[in-house]
Amino acid sequence: MTGAEIQNHILRYISRRNVDKRLGRGQHYLVEGVRNTAPGYMGEEQIMEGVWSLIGQGLAYINYLQPAPENWSLEITAKGRAIVNGEKINPDDPDGYIKRLHREVPDLSETVKIYTCEAVYAYNAQLYRSSAVMLGVASEAAVLEVAPALAHEMGEKEKQKYLQNLKSRTRSYNVKFEEFRKKLESKRGSMPKELTRLIDLTMHSVGDLARVHRNNVGHPTGEGVDRNDCSTLLTVFVPYAKKLYAIKAHLEKSATSP
Repeated sequence: MTGAEIQNHILRYISRRNVDKRLGRGQHYLVEGVRNTAPGYMGEEQIMEGVWSLIGQGLAYINYLQPAPENWSLEITAKGRAIVNGEKINPDDPDGYIKRLHREVPDLSETVKIYTCEAVYAYNAQLYRSSAVMLGVASEAAVLEVAPALAHEMGEKEKQKYLQNLKSRTRSYNVKFEEFRKKLESKRGSMPKELTRLIDLTMHSVGDLARVHRNNVGHPTGEGVDRNDCSTLLTVFVPYAKKLYAIKAHLEKSATSP
């Protein structure tokens, strides 16, 4: 089992009632309970690493109210329970993250899925530059898939020029992204408010963040991306993609409506 899988199993174990969460002396109680319910093998050292990783992420804490240390227990935090209940997006649980992405954005293309999966697995392997680049590519793919749908809101002359610019191989993605963003802003009056709400924040903050991180670390500049920035980017990518594809679905439906 991978480190992320072990952490996920421990977190779900301590979220249950009527299980022994006491730390014991390193072999029994919590460790024994976790190992006996695991779908695969995990060593005692791996479990200990998983415990401290969960504590470091703020997903679990040690309850040391009991006087005897072996009776201290590992308890789940509110943040940890939100993850178990599916209320919080957690890049440290790659399988759960990918399932959440598929559930939230069912229309996501295979191309975007592939690069997002690469990003979250790279993050869990502590390859933060690689993760940022892959997520930047996923964001670019999503934007270029959604952008043509906006042409349905344009007159013929504007539409032809817009689509020509999107297809141009000589124009950079940065230029295409800016044009899409400006056009989307100009057409927001004809779209439902639930789709355009916080659209500036979505496109300016999340889209720009993904693009800038990719550009900064995708070239031999020596710049890096730290773990927190990478985690934040992966977390906000899910609602960002959800918003983009909801806009695409609305525009395409409007174009076929009588």
